[in-house]
Amino acid sequence: MKNKCSFILILSPLFLVALAGCMPQETTSLNSSNESENSDSISSEGKGPLPDVEFDKNPALVSSDDYNTFWNSSTSLNFTITMSEAAANFISSYQSNHDDSSYFDYYVPCTFKYVINGEEHTMEEVGIRQKGNMSRRTMLVDGNFSLDRLVHFKLNFKATFDDEEYQNDSKLQPFYKDWSNDEAGKKARKKRRLFDMEKIDIKWNRNNDESKSKQSYALKTFRENGVLAGNDTLAKTTLAISGKESQSVTTTYEVLECIDDVFIQRHFDEERADGDLYKCTYTQTGPANFSKSYEVGNQIGVEDNVNNYHPSYDLKTNKKKSDHSSLLNFIQLVNDKTSSAEAFSNEIKYHLDIEEFMKYESIAYLCGNFDDMRNNANNYYLYFASSTDVAYFIPYDFDRCFGAGCEGRSDFMTDFSPESTKMQCNGDWQSITLYWRTVCKNTGHTSTPQVEEFRAMYQKNIEDLLNNHIVSNDSFATYVNSFPAEYRGNPSGAGNDNISFGNYLNKKIQAIKDSNTKGLINYDIKI
Repeated sequence: MKNKCSFILILSPLFLVALAGCMPQETTSLNSSNESENSDSISSEGKGPLPDVEFDKNPALVSSDDYNTFWNSSTSLNFTITMSEAAANFISSYQSNHDDSSYFDYYVPCTFKYVINGEEHTMEEVGIRQKGNMSRRTMLVDGNFSLDRLVHFKLNFKATFDDEEYQNDSKLQPFYKDWSNDEAGKKARKKRRLFDMEKIDIKWNRNNDESKSKQSYALKTFRENGVLAGNDTLAKTTLAISGKESQSVTTTYEVLECIDDVFIQRHFDEERADGDLYKCTYTQTGPANFSKSYEVGNQIGVEDNVNNYHPSYDLKTNKKKSDHSSLLNFIQLVNDKTSSAEAFSNEIKYHLDIEEFMKYESIAYLCGNFDDMRNNANNYYLYFASSTDVAYFIPYDFDRCFGAGCEGRSDFMTDFSPESTKMQCNGDWQSITLYWRTVCKNTGHTSTPQVEEFRAMYQKNIEDLLNNHIVSNDSFATYVNSFPAEYRGNPSGAGNDNISFGNYLNKKIQAIKDSNTKGLINYDIKI
């Protein structure tokens, strides 16, 4: 089912984005300018010291040098994905209809060849399936891949193709693998990884972003400035059908790290790496806006594609043992509209890494993604650390940012204040109470007391991101040009219905200055 914003995208033109300004200086980050104020001496009445919220400290899974090389933008990556005609037809026929998810979860085998800095490797029988929401479509033209019909994929390096459905469903039977005489082989397959990763996502350039790197730059900015976020890179990718290799297609695909239990282990110590992870999206059950009316089994649950059940809060870990109490308690907390600012501030710090959230939101404002948490109650992950139950927000699906995917609007996501009270996807009042507590300027629409400490933190983050040239036209150009020349994009490029990064950033900065002039805010922007 289409979410609210997707419906608007079809019926009305949407905002445009572009980014510019700022001269490069020494590398810096919000981490250096926003030191944590949490300490054992700060505590809510009767509750004791605040929990440790720091991540990337003694992680349960230590990243290898090969993993880091893989995600380095300067690394040359070439993928060749070859599948049988039957496998390609299955993906094209049964995973292309957004409204019929019956076969969305099933992988078919492919041969995955990857070349890293000239060193070639091959994995046989890697699982592959189509992924996405509104982007799903048939992908074959006259039985072959086509540059006009590209789709997004998920690759699974431990797929075994022997579940019951592969034996009993006629559509899946061609891909069934019998391991009855090779238990050791099956055990090894289940342990197979690509540099400790079980899966990766690869996405084609659906928004025709000529820089090819706007989402990648956004995620890099999140990661380097104190926000939990996945890696992202580019790869020259060839898609081929066995026996028809001469009719293969080659283009640049974006490669994204999956947000899953492996990702969590890479960032949290063992004690805190076994918590509940949710994928939060706007589905047929509603927006992911922490509504107090949401219930387990309806808006909260474990996705079941076969039965077309898509909860707004889709649990990705602890699927059999979680009672969802962490999320349910958090929903009650963030919907507190009556307690004083001081009382809310004291309490929320026990349940949310508030500094990470304020960094998240300051970067997200500059990115200008109309389909994110603040603007459409969509597209984010939420993790509750085991042992502390502290919540962390993780950005997801930022491909429509910095002027990409703006559908022809030159003012796309650049014509509103950083403290706007409206959701930019549909123009409605902000529906997530946490924003009224933190960043939305209260103009009388709600009586919810705002925590000035959090709002000031958000303001300073935006000032630092711009004044310290962390987000700037030059830093963006440097990043785009760090990819191999063979497949990197044009940092000054826009694309159909897009605006360039530089143009977008200039407009965004001007929107902040205009809001200053109108007396809506008082941000110290020095550029």
